[in-house]
Amino acid sequence: MSKGKYYFSKSLEKGLRILALFDGETPVVNQSMVAKKLGLNMTSTYRYINTLVEMGYLDKNPRTKEIRPAIQCLLMCVNMMQATDNLKIIRQVVDDIHSAHNISIDVAIAVEDTLVRIYHREAQEALTYSLPESSKNCLHNTALGKACLASLPDEEMVDKIKTMVLVAKTEKTIVDKDRLIDEIRLARDRGFAMQEEEYLPGVLAIAAPLYDPVTARGLGAVSFDFSVLEHSTESIRQQYGGLIAVTAETISKLLPPVPSLRQQ
Repeated sequence: MSKGKYYFSKSLEKGLRILALFDGETPVVNQSMVAKKLGLNMTSTYRYINTLVEMGYLDKNPRTKEIRPAIQCLLMCVNMMQATDNLKIIRQVVDDIHSAHNISIDVAIAVEDTLVRIYHREAQEALTYSLPESSKNCLHNTALGKACLASLPDEEMVDKIKTMVLVAKTEKTIVDKDRLIDEIRLARDRGFAMQEEEYLPGVLAIAAPLYDPVTARGLGAVSFDFSVLEHSTESIRQQYGGLIAVTAETISKLLPPVPSLRQQ
């Protein structure tokens, strides 16, 4: 037996295989599904799942018993992505645009209703804002979130919005679901989304979606952020609409593919 096989942890393998069951097509599983996919008995399956729940990597609905990735799992993925060469190249793309135009830029990925920022550059001597490292319930009131919604197929986008709780962050936040659907469709048609003081008063933003380079499914978005004291919505649209679309396309090509790791 080789040293590699001798020191192989079967328990760790099972835990990682459970996390690998989740992808864009399978955001939710249950204990029976996990046991069947991995060929485990129900007692062992429960133990592995409960360990991941207790560690904060999985959430388990106490009523439906549905299991889904939790925020700790998402943060781990982001941290690992930040250690890859792909992110170094993405940072260089963002840094070059920041240097040339002195604008605030955010790159984020989306999981369910949470945006997790993977890179940020702040404009010098500009009045903008910085999203937290992770933000929930902001798909409807940020340019990043709207761009993520625009990356979804139309029927999926409509269904998702119908289940969302549209919280008003400012008096300009869109809380009417039909109006939001219309705006997302417009964003999809023109290739970018806009946010007009809907997340914070005085802040405007433009964003375009990021896509998996293999599956072409939406993964997140990139945004440029501005102050109303220095720009208008129309000037941002005219001056930066083309640039944000090109930036999103460039970053999408640099993103590591998200393969389906589910066991056959």
